[in-house]
Amino acid sequence: MQIVIKIALAAAIVLLMVAVYRFYAQNFKAQKDGRALWDDYEVITKEVDGRELRLVVADTPERWQQGLMYVRKPADFDGMIFYFKTPQPQVFWNRNTFEDLDVYWMRKDKIIGKSMLPSVEKNGLKTVTSPGFIDTVIEVIR
Repeated sequence: MQIVIKIALAAAIVLLMVAVYRFYAQNFKAQKDGRALWDDYEVITKEVDGRELRLVVADTPERWQQGLMYVRKPADFDGMIFYFKTPQPQVFWNRNTFEDLDVYWMRKDKIIGKSMLPSVEKNGLKTVTSPGFIDTVIEVIR
């Protein structure tokens, strides 16, 4: 019986080590050749809700998926803008998102809705859904 416990404990330790490695590998994949992940992204300035914001542009499916994962304040930008070719309903979630976000849903450069997306650390995994067909989403770090 003790051998079974030792094997189970060893397996649990290996699984924990793999989980920690995956977390840090993904967290630090943002560093490549000493440059931040955002170095290859376009950064634009845009007025949103009366504020001038510096936004990192997410313009590919890979960048949409990465979003603002692992970002912590202070960042050298205010948020991220997502452009979609075809207007459609969108759902965003807070996987590995460590800061609270204001999510602006837009169509043809006009705000059609706003949602608050809390950090995963505060409220666990959450989703927010656009109020209709949108072609742009802006996430602003609170």
